[in-house]
Amino acid sequence: MNSPSNIVLGSFIGDALALGPHWIYNQSEIFEKLGRVTDYHPPLASYHPGKAAGDLTHYGDQALVLLRSIAENGRFDLPRYAAAWREFWKNPDTTSYRDHATQETLANLQTGVDPAAAASGSDDMAGAAKIAPLLLAEWDDDAELFAAARAVAGFTHGDPAVIEAAEFFARVALAVQRGDEIPVALEEIMALHHWEAIHVGWLQAGLISTDSPAPDVEVLKAHGLTCHTPEAFPGICHLLLKYPDDPATALIENASAGGDNAARGMILGLVYGAKFPVSGWRPEWLTGLRARSEIESLIELLE
Repeated sequence: MNSPSNIVLGSFIGDALALGPHWIYNQSEIFEKLGRVTDYHPPLASYHPGKAAGDLTHYGDQALVLLRSIAENGRFDLPRYAAAWREFWKNPDTTSYRDHATQETLANLQTGVDPAAAASGSDDMAGAAKIAPLLLAEWDDDAELFAAARAVAGFTHGDPAVIEAAEFFARVALAVQRGDEIPVALEEIMALHHWEAIHVGWLQAGLISTDSPAPDVEVLKAHGLTCHTPEAFPGICHLLLKYPDDPATALIENASAGGDNAARGMILGLVYGAKFPVSGWRPEWLTGLRARSEIESLIELLE
């Protein structure tokens, strides 16, 4: 079984690689300024001031808060994570973008709302993208892990599709870590009968598009490059299904497509890290990850 440390590092790599063209929707601009995104770059957009090549986006920053919380407490605890998350945003030294979901959740917490009910109404896939550190924690059973994934997503994002997507990809990562091939895991988990907000059509759209002769960046644009889960989900599936054994190519194609590539990238890294050691990816992605030292130190506390 592949070490869960690869799941965590893979997810952070997927986020950091996306930083350069994150939230750039003009693919011609990405190509002209960065070419095919094979390396870390400082952000082109204005949303990430103070960030440098190899840094995390605000999604990765929040996943790092979760990792710190789990390492400090030895387990996942939503109130403690929520407190650490809130302190992160209150810290004047924090250099991280406050998106709509963050602002709304902070405002709700400020009024005294319980963390379990503080979420924004956002349907952004980013809510489901921060779950990788949960795979390092110990659980009495799988159901506890899946409930925790839903809780992490549902803390900041109240849309049911985001919450279900978090559980879905936690299930996929766990199945892959235990030996399932990625396409098999995707199909078998989508076939579960309890899904109400995510749709088999999203997976089918990703499967169909793997036969497209168009470049992947164009295929992802056709699926939709925005933050919204109904657009991001098929794009993630497209890359996982087209490149089930090639994490580097999938992550490069995702980053190069732009839009909300960071949310997609974190989930891609999560799933690929469940099967492939990150040491076998491009070496500079690991050496250039600026938070690597802290991430690995926190991982050691949990392994």
